[in-house]
Amino acid sequence: MKKNLIMGSGSGFSWNLFEPFITSFVKYSKNTELVLFVNNISNFTLDRLTHCGGDIKLEPFEHTNYIGIERFKNFKRYVDAHGDEYEQIFITDTRDVIFQGDIFEHFKNYSNFLGYATEVDDIAGSKTGNPFNYNLLVNSFGKEEADKLAKKKTVCAGSAIIGTPQEMKVFLEKLLSYNLQEYPFGFDQAAFNYLIYNNLIPIKNLIEIDVITGEIFTNGLITENKIRGDFILRGDGGIPSVVHQYDRHAPLVELVNRLYRNKNFQIDKRFTDTRSVIEQIPCLLHSSKVDEAAWLFMRKYIEGANLNENADLLLQIWANTLHQPLLPAVGYLELAVQNILISVKNFPGTQLDTICRFLTQEIKNRRVVYQPFVNYIARRLLNIAEQSLDANVPGQCFLCINIINSFELPLNKNFYLFVAKANRTFGRKDEAIAAYKKALELSEAL
Repeated sequence: MKKNLIMGSGSGFSWNLFEPFITSFVKYSKNTELVLFVNNISNFTLDRLTHCGGDIKLEPFEHTNYIGIERFKNFKRYVDAHGDEYEQIFITDTRDVIFQGDIFEHFKNYSNFLGYATEVDDIAGSKTGNPFNYNLLVNSFGKEEADKLAKKKTVCAGSAIIGTPQEMKVFLEKLLSYNLQEYPFGFDQAAFNYLIYNNLIPIKNLIEIDVITGEIFTNGLITENKIRGDFILRGDGGIPSVVHQYDRHAPLVELVNRLYRNKNFQIDKRFTDTRSVIEQIPCLLHSSKVDEAAWLFMRKYIEGANLNENADLLLQIWANTLHQPLLPAVGYLELAVQNILISVKNFPGTQLDTICRFLTQEIKNRRVVYQPFVNYIARRLLNIAEQSLDANVPGQCFLCINIINSFELPLNKNFYLFVAKANRTFGRKDEAIAAYKKALELSEAL
């Protein structure tokens, strides 16, 4: 009997990012091989991946461009060489995915098929007010195409693709027929929607896996998540085999951390290189060893760890402190991380989004913020808002404005004049008047 195949990737990932995915895979996957495409991982993480007890094969992750796109080149290369050795193939993200069952069990009676998962909102973002996918289509295929598909359900490229080997080959060949290096960030997501809704994938048996009733539950935009016992439930109350984007919701993160992380973690003294040591800090936090984590961070940072080049790792440490009571050691870690991050000159969009979520949470819950860092991120967001106004992208413009407002900063007259200009430009008359009044009040106060 042939095995099934799961493929995922992780460039620069630490064990903290892999752990829930790997632990849940080992628990629920039967007769299944996991092929992980990795590069730039520490000795500590490599050791954990190779001794986790699962049927896991590590392959080099080759890329020269945006990782989210180029992972498909690695997947295609492996499927072309080995696809026929497997019964079915599932492509997935790893960082924000867990398993709650055997995904292949639900498709074992299907043949010659490709399944794709949809999200709760349409491409225009009508339900959530987030036009992210619409903007991706505009950037990749033009406004006319984005308008045509605006009311279609969003197809998720992150944890969305399952099928038989030949159909998987066809899909990957079609996606990679574009010269991906010429396309912008997020083109994989835009292209998947474009291909599906324009009937450009030459596969007869295309199956939609609905977010409310299907086996792949992408719940990043779900406003009310349900838990029963040790399981995350989808919209119809059932238990999906795969949960994607659980990390957007604190109760789900707490459940995942409880179920799929080592609560008895001890520092692995075999690894003394800086990165391997620093990567153990989130593991200590998950074990509630906060003082030990703070001591380890301070010692390695003082010894000269170049953490400015490891923004993702810093964000992992910060993410884990947010789920801890605000003890002195926790406050130290939060301030230290923000203080270091202020020197990072360029954050990718995903990192900036994470930072904004963390800062908003810190401020809302009256935790610890390093005010110069808040000011720095606000300036970055205002710059993006100004660029969005010039590019006629209202969704992104107002998203940045709203985040800045959530930071509770003493905003000046020029900020409100810009807000008024943006509202006037995009036809929001009442909001423009309110912003002008606020700017006038500030002028009179001066």
